[in-house]
Amino acid sequence: MSEDLENRLEALEARIVELESIEGVRAAILQYAHVHDRGMSDAVADLFTDDAVLDITGYGEQFDTSLTGQDAIRAMYNRLDARHNFNPPFKHMLTNCQITVEGDEAVAITYLDEWGGPQTDKGPGGGLYHDRLRKEDDGQWRFSHKRIISVSEQTVDEAVKEGI
Repeated sequence: MSEDLENRLEALEARIVELESIEGVRAAILQYAHVHDRGMSDAVADLFTDDAVLDITGYGEQFDTSLTGQDAIRAMYNRLDARHNFNPPFKHMLTNCQITVEGDEAVAITYLDEWGGPQTDKGPGGGLYHDRLRKEDDGQWRFSHKRIISVSEQTVDEAVKEGI
């Protein structure tokens, strides 16, 4: 095999790995919205790593929180879903998903619009997800840090300036 062909094959393999990673990250983000909207709190928590961090900011005192660990995240979603008899009124719509792959980690910024959820003095339930995901040993991409940020009173640049 020629050196040129070997280089082209190597580049193609790298691109396929990157595209598979991007699709795996996108699938995790979409699965989060889908199972959250169906009141499946255990399935939501299973999308997070054991040591994950979940931050919710800008939605007001009763909603803003910071949690560490899959068990704490599971408990929060169970409490939230129990308030709606595990059939919540949430309907998330996700758009503008920008994913940057960094080996077995990825960073994603996804715009969020949500209907039917609780109203706050900050406006409707829109915002963005600023996520860091990790590909785990089972091949699944899971959230290692998820930030849910209201952007009703700030720009996108202000919301993501801290990094993740």
